[in-house]
Amino acid sequence: MTMKRKALFVVALFAAGIAIYGSTLASDRLAVPAEWEPVVRGIYRLAFFARLPAMASLQLVYPIEGHHYHQPAVYELLTSFGAPLFWGLAILSLVAARRLARKADSKSVAGIEIPRRVFLIGAAGAIGSTGSLGSYSTLVEPQRLRVVRYRMAIRDLPAAFEGFRIVHVSDTHYGPFISMPYLRGAIEQANALQGDVVLLTGDYVHKTPLSIGPGVDVLKHLRARLGAVATLGNHDHWEGVEEVRAAFGEIGLPLIDNARRFLACDGWTDEPVPGESICVAGLGDLWEGEPNLARALEGVPAAMPRLVLAHNPDTAEEIAPGVRVDAMFSGHTHGGQVWVPGLGTPLLPSRYGQKYAGGVCVGPSCPVVVSRGVGMAMLPVRFGVPPEIGEITLVRT
Repeated sequence: MTMKRKALFVVALFAAGIAIYGSTLASDRLAVPAEWEPVVRGIYRLAFFARLPAMASLQLVYPIEGHHYHQPAVYELLTSFGAPLFWGLAILSLVAARRLARKADSKSVAGIEIPRRVFLIGAAGAIGSTGSLGSYSTLVEPQRLRVVRYRMAIRDLPAAFEGFRIVHVSDTHYGPFISMPYLRGAIEQANALQGDVVLLTGDYVHKTPLSIGPGVDVLKHLRARLGAVATLGNHDHWEGVEEVRAAFGEIGLPLIDNARRFLACDGWTDEPVPGESICVAGLGDLWEGEPNLARALEGVPAAMPRLVLAHNPDTAEEIAPGVRVDAMFSGHTHGGQVWVPGLGTPLLPSRYGQKYAGGVCVGPSCPVVVSRGVGMAMLPVRFGVPPEIGEITLVRT
């Protein structure tokens, strides 16, 4: 490589570092106008994976304190400019390997002679395929929001509730991975279902307390005949649970953690109306809250149907034998976000393996409707697990 090429290579790496650092700062600080967020978030998602080797390397000397990095500005700077350094060295290694390959008429792998040209074409094809797959799972599938529909038979369901439709929205995760225009589109899609009620099951914010205000405020645009109720998730606790609760108070959307309300076909009541209403109860988050089902169901008539909201579906395993719960609504697992043929969803955050990956799951005491979520966490990627909104129709047994 000539001196000119070396200089251009160094300049390109520095420019890449600036682009990665800029998108990282803009997304982590939620510092761009909403109309620019889709573009900046897309760059950030790609930059996130470019930063992964640097992030992994820093884990040993720069661990997470609580749920955030200590001195995040320093961490962002190191990982952003460390990313092009890592990939630059990887490219130089490939160039060196190519030079070695040129010196031989063939390349031997495991005793099989492979012509140099075929070897290089194969390597380029593998890199191209990986890049295409990565771009799809990072930029395309996370935007392909779908509606999943279920019918659920409920014992003792009042006749007036036959065909009652629930819209289930979970894990919106506004923050560095998810843009506000995408969330507004998701809410429009939910509103188009014209459901009777909206049930929200946690994780409305992600990665930064700055996401609390806008991430909760956007939920006020949800529309259903009888409104909405919500419970909180672990990310809501991590970013500031009191601030999240205050934000819900400002938009007038009720939180029912370890509490309950009664739903009649013409509205909500504070007291049960036997034969005419059902109980909608909520639980605190299993990881960060204190789920208390006894408190949530206190005073509920034994013959009254009970729908329970709990962010983490593992909560279903905590229900004491004999306690009536007709259905639980949860999120949290995101369906694992990545489906691998032959392995399923290996990134599932559940103690029970694939049991609560998504859909209507069989809990020990009741069916559990597990949303695969609207947003993303952990990694900004979805493959084989598109985001979703649920529509659940209640029917009498």
